[in-house]
Amino acid sequence: MYQAFQLYEKKSEELNNQMENVLSKVVIRHEKASDLKRYTSFFGKDFSGQYKQALKQEFQNLVPVQESVSIKDTIIYENGRDVKYLQIEGDSYDSLTHVTAKHSVLARDISELASYVKEGAKKDDEGNPNDLAFQLDKRVVNSLFKKSKYINELMVSAFRNNGGTAPAERINLAFLDSMISKTFEVEGLKTTFNYAIFNEDDEIIEFPSYTDRYNLKIDTSKTKEVRLFPGNIFDEELNLHVYFPKKNTVLFNEMWLTLTVSILLVLLVVLSFVVMFKTILHQRRLAEVKNDFISNMTHEFKTPISTISLACEALSDKDMTNNDMTTVTPFIKMISEENKRLGGLVEQILKTAVLDRGDIKMKQDELELNEIVSRVVSKSKIRIQNGGIRLEQASGLMPFIGDEVHTNNLVSNLVDNAIKYSKKEVDILVKTEKLSDEKYRLTVQDKGIGIKNEHLDKIFDKLYRVPTGNVHNVKGYGLGLNYVKAIADVQGWNISVKSKFGEGSSFVLIINKSKENE
Repeated sequence: MYQAFQLYEKKSEELNNQMENVLSKVVIRHEKASDLKRYTSFFGKDFSGQYKQALKQEFQNLVPVQESVSIKDTIIYENGRDVKYLQIEGDSYDSLTHVTAKHSVLARDISELASYVKEGAKKDDEGNPNDLAFQLDKRVVNSLFKKSKYINELMVSAFRNNGGTAPAERINLAFLDSMISKTFEVEGLKTTFNYAIFNEDDEIIEFPSYTDRYNLKIDTSKTKEVRLFPGNIFDEELNLHVYFPKKNTVLFNEMWLTLTVSILLVLLVVLSFVVMFKTILHQRRLAEVKNDFISNMTHEFKTPISTISLACEALSDKDMTNNDMTTVTPFIKMISEENKRLGGLVEQILKTAVLDRGDIKMKQDELELNEIVSRVVSKSKIRIQNGGIRLEQASGLMPFIGDEVHTNNLVSNLVDNAIKYSKKEVDILVKTEKLSDEKYRLTVQDKGIGIKNEHLDKIFDKLYRVPTGNVHNVKGYGLGLNYVKAIADVQGWNISVKSKFGEGSSFVLIINKSKENE
C-alpha cells in the first residue's frame, strides 16, 4: 500500500509538471499566432507603394542596372496554390564592351509575408544565402522595418487597435480550442479536458458562441491556470483555466502493471495467511482429537486391565482358592471376558487402520437384511435394563450382496451407539423398509440426548466425539461411526443422520441390493 501510494504521488507530480509545460507551450504558440495574424493585417494597400519603391532601390544596389527599373504584379502556382509575386526588371550597359544585359528577379509580394517567413526559415536551414531573390526579399524587409516612420505607424496602430478591445474580441475561441487540442496531441497528453477564461477580477469571460469544451461552471480549485498573452504587459490580464476530469484515469493507465503486481502480492500474502491459519486450526483440532482419543482409550483399557489385575490377585491368594475350582472359575471367566474385550478394542483400531490404508477386502456374500438386523437387536436387548428396542421389519425377504462380518459390525455399531447415547430409559426404533426392488432402508432411531447442529457434519470423522467436557460417562473413542461410514462407502451404500439436541437422533442407511460400482 505504501509503495502504491508513493508511486501515485510520483506519477501525479510528473503528470502535473507535464500539464503545466504543455499549457505554457499552448499560450506561447497562441500568442505568436495571434500576433502574426494581427500585424500582417497592417501591410495593406497603403504600404504596398513604399514596398515597391524599396524593392527598386535594393535591386539597383544588388545589380548594376540603369534607372529604367520596372515592377509588374504576377501570380505563380506554387505548392498547390496561387502565390503573389512581383517581377522586377532592369537593363544594364557596359560602355567598355558595349554589352547590354537584362536582369529579372521575382520577389515575394509583401501581402505574402507569412509565407515569406516560413520559406525564409527553410532557406536559412538549407544554407542558400546566395539566392538573389531571397537576398532581395530579406534586404527589403529589413530595410522597411528599420525605417522609424513605418515602425512608429505600426506601433501606434497596434496600441490604437488593442487598447480598448474587449477580451471576447481578442480571442478566437475556436482557434484556441484547436490550438490546445493540437498541442496536447503533439506532446502526447492523451486525456479529455474542458476550460474557461477569466479576467483580472476572476470573472469568467463570455463569448457570443462557445465550443463544446468551454465550461461556464468550471471549478477553478481543480484546474491548471496559465496566463494568456504572457508577453503582453499593456493589455488586461487574461487567465486560461484547464480542467482534466480524467486525470486519475491517465495515472492508473500508467500504474496498472505495478498496481496489478502489488494487488497480486497482497492477495498471495492474504491467501498464505488464510491457509496457514486454517492449517493451524486443523492441527489444533487434531491435537484436541488426539488428546481426547488418548483420554478415552485410557478409560476404555483401564477398566479391563484393572479387572484382570484384581482377578489375578484373587487367584494368587491361597485363602480364597483353597484348591477349590468352584471359587477359581468366576475369576478365570472374568479374565477371559476382559481379555476378549481388550482384543475387541485392539481389533477395532486395527480395522480402522486397514480402512485408512484402503487394504480392506470385502467379501461378496449373499445376505438377508432382516436376519442380520434381528440377530443384532436380540443380542443388544440383553444389555438394556430400562426400556427396550422396537423392531419393525418389512415383510418378506430382503436379500443383498455384501460382507457378512462388516455388515454385522455396521448394524451393531449403529444400535450400540443408540443405546450409549440414550437417556435413562432406552427407547429405540429399528426399522427396515423396501424402497424398490434394488434398494432397502435401515433406520435406527433413538430418543436420547441428540446432537447439536454444529457437530452433525463431523460425527463420521475419525476420532471425533461430540464434546462433553470432562464427563466420560459414555465410553468410546470416536472410531465407531467412522467405521460405519467407511464400510458403507466401500460397499456403495449411503449413511446419513438427522438429530435434534435433547430429543434424539435418527441414522438412515440406504443399502443397494448389488454393489453399484460393479
